[in-house]
Amino acid sequence: MRDFLTETNLIRATGLSAILTLMTMGRLVHSEKPFAIYIGLTFALMAFVCGAVTAWGGRGGMPGIITNSQTLLRGLAVAATVSLVLLPVQLLWLDPSFRNALVNPESVARMELAYPSTANGCLSLVLWSAGFQMMFLQAAPMSFFVRLTGSQSWALGLCVALRALVSYLQIDVAGVTEHAALFTVWAMVTTGVGCLVFARFGLAPTMLLAAGLDLNVFFLPSSAI
Repeated sequence: MRDFLTETNLIRATGLSAILTLMTMGRLVHSEKPFAIYIGLTFALMAFVCGAVTAWGGRGGMPGIITNSQTLLRGLAVAATVSLVLLPVQLLWLDPSFRNALVNPESVARMELAYPSTANGCLSLVLWSAGFQMMFLQAAPMSFFVRLTGSQSWALGLCVALRALVSYLQIDVAGVTEHAALFTVWAMVTTGVGCLVFARFGLAPTMLLAAGLDLNVFFLPSSAI
């Protein structure tokens, strides 16, 4: 907690929070939430989460949010490669299954959020995934659990378990019954990969990976969405 409350850490967290909050603006507009209220809440939440990442991201041998150029370039290359390798899996297997599972009158709004029908909607989803979602489900938990356990392996396992719980709750709320196990396993795998990238290469490559894993929405025909 002493690391968390230092002036330097609070300044870094505030700056990072401002950037990531800007990345969520499109998603908030797209989801038709009360913008003025939610943007303020988002910044406050992000400031707390970013504080955890900036304070504890370097613990346990992790690069944290700032890395040297060599580590950054290797991480960006790994993130881009993983995204491109997994893209056909998403387009040819996962997306058809997930869209079919969401096709019901109660899930029209959720379908639009998961598979936006406009370029702006797709871009807002990618930025959301690279910012808000990645921080809450990968970078912040990984930083916190490494600080708590002192072990990257334990932290990774706890992050994957947390993602499994979140995925289960999301699927339950969406009313999805078909292929629920498949979607949960996919979320666990991608979260595990993202946490490994964060632990090895830092924040920027993890953001690129999270964005890359949502690039599939740009390749779907509007008729399929």
